[in-house]
Amino acid sequence: MLLVYRAVLAVLLGVVVFFLVDGFGPLLENPRPVFDVYGWKGGGYFGYRLGYAGTVMLVAAQAYLFRPGGLSKLTWLETHCYLTTAGGVLILIHSGFPYSFTYWNFYERIYPSLGIQGLIGMQGLAAWLVLLLIASGVYGRYLYGKARVFKQWHLFHSVLSGILYVAGVIHLIIAVSLKHVSAV
Repeated sequence: MLLVYRAVLAVLLGVVVFFLVDGFGPLLENPRPVFDVYGWKGGGYFGYRLGYAGTVMLVAAQAYLFRPGGLSKLTWLETHCYLTTAGGVLILIHSGFPYSFTYWNFYERIYPSLGIQGLIGMQGLAAWLVLLLIASGVYGRYLYGKARVFKQWHLFHSVLSGILYVAGVIHLIIAVSLKHVSAV
């Protein structure tokens, strides 16, 4: 089961990395930044950079699952916690949370019959999942070491993370491929 989970996660992370590479070009563009609330969310000058940096942090935090050598398990866990919290906060600001959070009621904006454009509500779902995962991670850090309870929490947290990455990939497809749709 763990091998399948890691394989699925590796594929999802690969897709996210693809979009990070594909979306790197606009970071180098130097449009005139606008200092208003809407520039901090979505495709605004600062918002794009916040979403990009937050995504990079979330992807980097997943190295914890593969634990390359050199660091102890606890050091990897601490790194994972810091990166996911910081990246999650950047992504929440990118989503406009809480001031201009357009897609807060995501299920009213999901219309599968319209194809990829009908999945615009997945952006709101992804933002809510980020918030839930930050809270879940804080709780999980508290549970760390309490074997039986921690294993049950870890399963929940892992499934929630997988759903976040799927929603995030759908958001990236919409935002990068169909820029005009997500600029609502």
